[in-house]
Amino acid sequence: MRYSFSVTRRQYARIPLILRSVGIDHEQDPILRPKGFPVWQVFFGISGEGEYYADGARFVLRPGQIAILPPHASHGYRSTGGTWLLHYIGFDGLLCQRIMAVLGLSEAGVYEPADFRGLLAHLRILEQMATSLDADSVRHSSALYALLLDLSAGLRHLPDSRYTEAAGMEKEMILYLEDHYGEDISLDMLAAQFRRTPEYLCGIFKAATGETIFRYLRRIRIHRAKVLLMERPDAPLREICEACGFRSLSYFGKVFREATGFTPQGYRLGSAAEPGKF
Repeated sequence: MRYSFSVTRRQYARIPLILRSVGIDHEQDPILRPKGFPVWQVFFGISGEGEYYADGARFVLRPGQIAILPPHASHGYRSTGGTWLLHYIGFDGLLCQRIMAVLGLSEAGVYEPADFRGLLAHLRILEQMATSLDADSVRHSSALYALLLDLSAGLRHLPDSRYTEAAGMEKEMILYLEDHYGEDISLDMLAAQFRRTPEYLCGIFKAATGETIFRYLRRIRIHRAKVLLMERPDAPLREICEACGFRSLSYFGKVFREATGFTPQGYRLGSAAEPGKF
């Protein structure tokens, strides 16, 4: 289950740590983000095993370990085989960078905490707050800070293995997809753009991400649609549909529901608790 949180500008200015998301028993899909992610992320290994790539280093995350990813750091992660279940939190705030540095949590990597069970108890508190009508941003911030304090106690940074990336073609492709998701994109067009055969592009992309080019593109479009549905509550669905690269409103509705469990309008009107992809 995934829970998302929003705050007003006034709250953001008053609260040093802002909780943005909590995920419990999340089945992680392959992710590759050359531009990084806008908030801090901490992942908790529950079952299965996965690989993380961050800033030129490779890490393996196993059950009982945690991974820290600072905002905007180029990274990727994927299962090494089978189902990979994680808990996670996403957060930011005006003093977030300073707090993470003081606690010794500012470096990307995989860590072994002294009390993993204790951290899971903190996560359950955050999950309970997410479903409570009494919880507010201040309580979220307090509970998040308590988790980070316990996380910093007795934490051991596990070694990474450096790797040499290939030509970076797959990262260039992802950047292109993120910049042009609203346009019509075909394999022939990508082949012309990158001066490679469609077969070559498909092969390196699948090897790097575990997904096909167009499955990845569809996830980008769905993610952007979710953002626009919240940012533009009065915009017609067709406008959102076309802005995200979907040319058929019915197809947009079909794939959006497959990805999120909601119709686009249902998502717009729904609660903060939302099954989906992080």
